[in-house]
Amino acid sequence: MTKNYFLPFFILFLFNLSYGQAPPLPPTPQEVKDFKANGNSAAKVIEVKAKSNNKAETPKNTIPKFRISVKESTDKNSIYYFKNIETQIAKLDTLLSEEQIISLTQYKIYTNAIHPKDLDSLANKAYQLNEKKNYSEAIETAKKILIQSPNNITAHKEMAYAYKRLDQNDLSKLHFSMMLKIINSVLKYGDGSRQTPYILNNFFEGLSIYEAKFGCFPKKVTLLLTTEKKLLGGYDCFHIMRFSDLTHWLPSLEEEDYTTEQ
Repeated sequence: MTKNYFLPFFILFLFNLSYGQAPPLPPTPQEVKDFKANGNSAAKVIEVKAKSNNKAETPKNTIPKFRISVKESTDKNSIYYFKNIETQIAKLDTLLSEEQIISLTQYKIYTNAIHPKDLDSLANKAYQLNEKKNYSEAIETAKKILIQSPNNITAHKEMAYAYKRLDQNDLSKLHFSMMLKIINSVLKYGDGSRQTPYILNNFFEGLSIYEAKFGCFPKKVTLLLTTEKKLLGGYDCFHIMRFSDLTHWLPSLEEEDYTTEQ
């Protein structure tokens, strides 16, 4: 079930304008046929890639590698000092750089300061509360997410939506702008492919990105442990699969919680 977010097409326009491309097209009938023939299990995930009309063209990965060290996050004199970044986010300061936002996620992951399962539970609750028009409760739930994960996409997204429905437009716009800033930061350092998955705090953030970027709330999701022992969260609409790196969640999961790639 996808909420009717305010200005949804404007969101898509912003993303498309920023990245110079339209969302990937749905698969061809042959691709759908191949998908069904291969089965629908998580171990046989198909990642649909854009096709080039220029056969001589060699695809290039233009996603930069994130190179800010965790040490920078603990240095009080650094612009990446985590406490200062948390303070700026609490003020909904969108002047933060993409690198500062991703450095906070990296720091939280490195220090085991986030618990993906708890965040996912709260995120799903906030989403459902908004669906049921319990906007004030959705805001309070989202605030609990921000205590643990200040740069959480879902928290700011659900708060923006709830404040809009409560006619608190100024707060709605602030959280909406912060959501866009965080998403743009994530997309700068990940394209959702297996090679460069999104850098996220928890699984539900990937659902929020997909809904904002592609206008579709994924119905098919998976957790996949790759042969490289990287845990990927998979999100699929129209058989267009995107991934997030959730390896930090692996220690708290049981083997039956994910599919192991052979």
